[in-house]
Amino acid sequence: MSNRLDFFFRQKVTEAELDLAFAQLEQADRNLASDLGVHGVISGAVPAPHSPVPNLSVDLTAPGRAYDNLGQRIFFGTGQTVDCAVDVSGIPTDVSTSGSERWVGIFLRFTRLLSEPRTDGNSQQVYFRRDESFVLVVRQAPEGPVGQAPKPALQPDELLLCDVRRRPGQTQILAADLDTSRRQAFIFARGTSVAVESGTWDVLSPSTETVQATLDEVDAELAGHFSGAARRHGAGAVDYAPHGFITSTTVQEAVDEVADKLSSAAAGTPGASRVGADAVPGTPNLLPAGTVDAQLSSLLGFVNAHQGAATGAHHASAIGATPHGYISGTSVQAQLQEVVTRLGETTANSPGASRVGGDALAGTPHSLPASSLRQQMAALLGFLNGHVTQSADAHAASSVSVADAGNLLTAGTVEAALAEVLSTFSGGHFRGNETSAGQHKAILQPVLGAGRVLLLDTQGAGAQPRGCASTPTATRCGSPSTPPGMGAPGPATPPGRRRAVSASHATRPSSSMTPASPPPSPPGRARCDSR
Repeated sequence: MSNRLDFFFRQKVTEAELDLAFAQLEQADRNLASDLGVHGVISGAVPAPHSPVPNLSVDLTAPGRAYDNLGQRIFFGTGQTVDCAVDVSGIPTDVSTSGSERWVGIFLRFTRLLSEPRTDGNSQQVYFRRDESFVLVVRQAPEGPVGQAPKPALQPDELLLCDVRRRPGQTQILAADLDTSRRQAFIFARGTSVAVESGTWDVLSPSTETVQATLDEVDAELAGHFSGAARRHGAGAVDYAPHGFITSTTVQEAVDEVADKLSSAAAGTPGASRVGADAVPGTPNLLPAGTVDAQLSSLLGFVNAHQGAATGAHHASAIGATPHGYISGTSVQAQLQEVVTRLGETTANSPGASRVGGDALAGTPHSLPASSLRQQMAALLGFLNGHVTQSADAHAASSVSVADAGNLLTAGTVEAALAEVLSTFSGGHFRGNETSAGQHKAILQPVLGAGRVLLLDTQGAGAQPRGCASTPTATRCGSPSTPPGMGAPGPATPPGRRRAVSASHATRPSSSMTPASPPPSPPGRARCDSR
């Protein structure tokens, strides 16, 4: 209720008294709104870039209704356009520094619109009508770096509609430049001033029984619920609609079923058979779209076929290899080619044999230490050349075999063959360490066959053999005591030739020899016959 004035009968009412009565009544309305905390923009006055062509002004929608902090009602019925190029003092709002920005605030303020001017009894002009009206005020804050510029301060007797961002060289205010985060929207009543009764509540326990405390409690409960810190639902209390291979009807049962079926290793229905997989292209193998189980089976087949391949598993050029030693290639193909090339080299001082190692070889009289094959071959060549060129004691004669192609010896080594030959020679000759070395001791003959046998056939030259008689046409050989007829001339023998012939058996005593006519001898031949 408002304060009252009690006008009385025949009172002469003054202007001031009438004004006071209306002022008290109007103040009662404002006090009611202020006491309830009713203030802010109720509707309308929504900012938007100027239409149809944006510029440095902002359009406000109509109708606009609001109450300021003093409870004064503010209203406008038509759309408004606010010029943001200058502030309430006429100072430009431009931003002069590159990399900076400035925030401008559009405020709504209550005022009265004076109209119907009249002249009073004192000849003074007064306005008979004083209607409720409004004023749109532009206030600017200092410019600052982008993202750090301050915004205009709120005013106690004005309502902020929006903040507008100004930029260097700006010619248009766009939707991105309008910020309504601080807009002073309508508040019907403060929650701290409205009571609640919580006696029958089961969940909420506000600190005080007011709307504000209750809403704070609701917010805390929801925050704990949404974050999972408190008031969480049991999975068994959340319904689930069966789908796919899941037949359960609650979240708890569905999760358990999913875990059990995905972990199953049962033949024919493993967990992998319930997990889908898209097609995977590749060369030479690819995986068609299907289940993980099917693709795992395909992969296992590919791997086993690859590892079990006897040939053609990989191109050697596709297998990497680390350079080592004298091999510089980085693939098996390159290294194998390099090995073959290097091992086949015959370059002096770096042949292929110098890259092949050999272990130590024991032996007598020579041995080979561990080294490269080239070094061991060089050592062997030295041993062989030294042996071949050795002037004496290269081998023991007993260590040299004899190849008896004519089957003339019974011995198998040089040592034994020499002994065999010397043994045979020394039977009818004087040895080299005896007097008359090499001369006959005796001539022993075995039975040579029947009839007359040739013992000696020689081309005569110089003196006649001892025991041989010579004729103009032949020479007959015999012993110095040849009986008559033993050396009888035979057939003519060529001059200069002597011929020895054995008639039948070994030489007999001369008393048993019977003269016989020797076979003819060619002219110039000497013949010795044995009869």
